Amino acid sequence: MAERDGLQPLAELCKTDIRNTHCVQIDRKTGEWRRITLEDHYAEIEHYSLNDDVAENVAIQYDVARNLYLYAWFEYRFFNIAEAHALNSLELGMKERIGDKEIKRYIKQRNSEYKAKTGKRGGIRIGMKTLMEYCRDQQLVRNEGFSQWHRHASSLAYDQARDEQTLWAIAEMQRTGSTEIETPDIEFKQLPPDPNYNHIQHLIIHTNKTRNNYNHGSTTLHNHVLGTFEMVSEFINQIYSSSERPVATRNNKD
Repeated sequence: MAERDGLQPLAELCKTDIRNTHCVQIDRKTGEWRRITLEDHYAEIEHYSLNDDVAENVAIQYDVARNLYLYAWFEYRFFNIAEAHALNSLELGMKERIGDKEIKRYIKQRNSEYKAKTGKRGGIRIGMKTLMEYCRDQQLVRNEGFSQWHRHASSLAYDQARDEQTLWAIAEMQRTGSTEIETPDIEFKQLPPDPNYNHIQHLIIHTNKTRNNYNHGSTTLHNHVLGTFEMVSEFINQIYSSSERPVATRNNKD
């Protein structure tokens, strides 16, 4: 069972959370490792910034999330608060970019189509998933605008090579009766992006679930949140990058 951290002692406000001292960087060429520093931590989140054309109030909230990530160096539990706020910043960014009037029109149209097809009322309502679907349908975001889409095929190849190596190592230890075994570096082929992989649809399915998990009460605790910052920054930057696309502005509200 998790233990309470309690209020941070005044004299330890700027002391590195001990849980961050277990993180290391490994040089894949030499195999040498070193502990991650505050400078490394800062550089990681500094990389995921928003463009200047993003609405100011959206950028402010996103920077709150980034600063929470920074201060997670001193309070480990801030990592997931930072991730949750980054996701809420994404929803704010979509709402501000699309506008209330336009999203209401979109929902009405989708629900009318649903009723015409099924004969039933229902369909969609305002929320992160609907906003993301709007961005998809209006092509405000594209697969090519996400780093993960470009890495996806190679990531699958790496996972397959790692799984094969793990199975080999287990079989070899069983064969020899050893309790440990040295494994070589995982070798795999870097692949071009898979044009059939729909990363946007993957985000639509999973992002809302992650955000809701946080907003409805969660004890989630881990520091693997940089992928969320990468996705959120790339998503927001895309939707604000092309003002000529047919979408309402922030002033187009009831």
